Amino acid sequence: MKETRLKVLFFFVLFLFIFPAGSFAEKMVVIDPGHGGKYSGTCGYSGNSTGFCEENANLLVGLKVREILKNTDIKVIMTRDSDQAFSTVSSSADLIERMKVANSTVTKNNDNSVFISIHHNASPSSPYVKGLETYYYDGVNFYQPDYPPDPMQMGYLSESKRLAETVHPKLISNLGSINRGIGNDQSFYVIRNAQMPAILVELGYMTNREEEARIKTADFQQKAAQAISNAVVEFFKVFEVHNENGKVMKTFKSQQEAVNYASQQAYTAKVFDKDKQTYVYTNGKFEVYHRTNGLLNTLATEETAINYAKGWMNTRVVSMSTGEIIWSNYLDKKYDVYLDNQVSASFYDYESALAYSQGKANVKIANNITNDVLWTNIPNVGVTRDINISRLSGATRFETAIQISKELYPNGFPQDKQEKVVILTTGYQFADALSAGPLAGYYGKAPILLTHANQLDSVVKQEIVRLGATKVVMIGGEAALSKNIEVALKNMKLEVERISGATRYETNLNILQKMGNMNGLFVVYGENFPDALAVSPIAANNNWGILLVQKDKVTPLESLNLQNKQVVIAGGTDVISENVKQQLEDFYASSSVIRLSGIDRYATNAVINLYFKDLLPSNTINLTTGKDFPDALASASLSISTNTPLVLIGDSMNKYVESYLLEYGSDNVVEELEVIGGVVNNQSSQSVINRLK
Repeated sequence: MKETRLKVLFFFVLFLFIFPAGSFAEKMVVIDPGHGGKYSGTCGYSGNSTGFCEENANLLVGLKVREILKNTDIKVIMTRDSDQAFSTVSSSADLIERMKVANSTVTKNNDNSVFISIHHNASPSSPYVKGLETYYYDGVNFYQPDYPPDPMQMGYLSESKRLAETVHPKLISNLGSINRGIGNDQSFYVIRNAQMPAILVELGYMTNREEEARIKTADFQQKAAQAISNAVVEFFKVFEVHNENGKVMKTFKSQQEAVNYASQQAYTAKVFDKDKQTYVYTNGKFEVYHRTNGLLNTLATEETAINYAKGWMNTRVVSMSTGEIIWSNYLDKKYDVYLDNQVSASFYDYESALAYSQGKANVKIANNITNDVLWTNIPNVGVTRDINISRLSGATRFETAIQISKELYPNGFPQDKQEKVVILTTGYQFADALSAGPLAGYYGKAPILLTHANQLDSVVKQEIVRLGATKVVMIGGEAALSKNIEVALKNMKLEVERISGATRYETNLNILQKMGNMNGLFVVYGENFPDALAVSPIAANNNWGILLVQKDKVTPLESLNLQNKQVVIAGGTDVISENVKQQLEDFYASSSVIRLSGIDRYATNAVINLYFKDLLPSNTINLTTGKDFPDALASASLSISTNTPLVLIGDSMNKYVESYLLEYGSDNVVEELEVIGGVVNNQSSQSVINRLK
């Protein structure tokens, strides 16, 4: 068993190497405040006496760009955010090291990144010269063998020009400066060696007394930063036509133009919304999906799609027009359609078998692995296997949690139950409650109840009495659960314990310390709820803790003994950085630290469930919404001792979730789908059932 587990881990890590989890496209801008440290740049008209030189002006503008863009969906990287040099050997060495830093930050995301180097100019021999210039590299007309460009920049020449043509007019308009034009007659090191579209801006001449005075003002710096920021936002507002290999074939300002162009191409063409970072159209008709890595490609013909899919393990080909799985190298064609007692067709998925059967007489659909009849219109022939749908929900989130509690203990706590404990948390703020799920396991399948922050709801009080609880564990400080609630519980002659901290992270650490010796640890992003909910049932059932972290910061871990235990990061690098992963690896050197993630919350949930599927064999699946936290939080206790997985679902069937359900349905005889809460509609529930039969 251990050897098998290690093989699974090896292949999973191999796939993460091929498709790094979480390293999905995101818009990025690398801001490079030129010079720094011993390389001051020009000191202009008065810098030698005032100490204000180009390096200072460049940095002030760059920092303001970062500040403006921090509230957008564009990630800002600064090559420097202080007065520093990259090398003390020479200015040439400094430029080389500077670009190593810049290029390393956009690895594998070059197409969705831009580089802007901020400078201020000088003309010592002509102090009256002033104005603004923008440069991009033209490797065709100004290529010099002694100063070769990075090969990747040669692929971005047109985009570098477009970036210059987007930034320059906005700078002129905002600053009201003399327009000295856009130039491609320079081969500055930074723009010819950037591995992304790149420009260099000269915001003004510091050797001109009047212009230097303007450059020093906060107003000038803010206007320059605003212009650059606005231009970066605008630069991404385009639609690219990609071929089947992801190469950009043409760029358009409007989606309709891009779609019109893509629809006329003989090759598989896809329209990419660069602003929203998503594909909005394809002329392809067949999609290739991997069981854990999702969509691999979209291709024009069935033949090319199947040939492409054969180059991978664990793939399936789906017809975009019908939704039918037409080929797979890991799924079985287990659905046989019988016409007049003869097999007429076989399918990989139940929905396709059902669609084929509609309108035909004397038909039945059978699972050829279990021999169960799943659907029929033949008189006197019955269905031998179906999946029952039950729903645990109430009129409010508080009442849904109570229904879950009643499902767990329909007659209250058994008299011989050692710990008659209820976990109580707020129903409106997820911060403190995110890591409460494992406590349900710690206290022997304790129900998790929700209440308002300022008072103990009467229905919750009644449920505590019905259960026959003797103790309530409150999660969070008095801002989450007020002192009034604590007093009310004590007046009920209950033992009350509050687990809290000054922040959600301190509360989380106190929960983990309470649990003590854990079998493993999930690490999740503490500023949102989906990933914590995805792991909560697994953690509760297997004595794992949930550690909340910030994107680049880990709570001090000295108090947690996890040596030789597995540590799983749930979520991609957009929420938990590689720096955090490194910190965990350094701290728990003997532990196995891996990352499990998908392109969104539903995909991450599916990838985690797939990885831990051996721990989740059950004839039931719990289903709830991924849009909010209360229902999923309260349902964590349902998995304890039952090994029941929790599936999060949105408005439509996520392909990662589909992969998981298809596989789970093959490995387990699922008899019941338990829907938690009232948000999940009947259509979504039926869609899940159809992939489990």
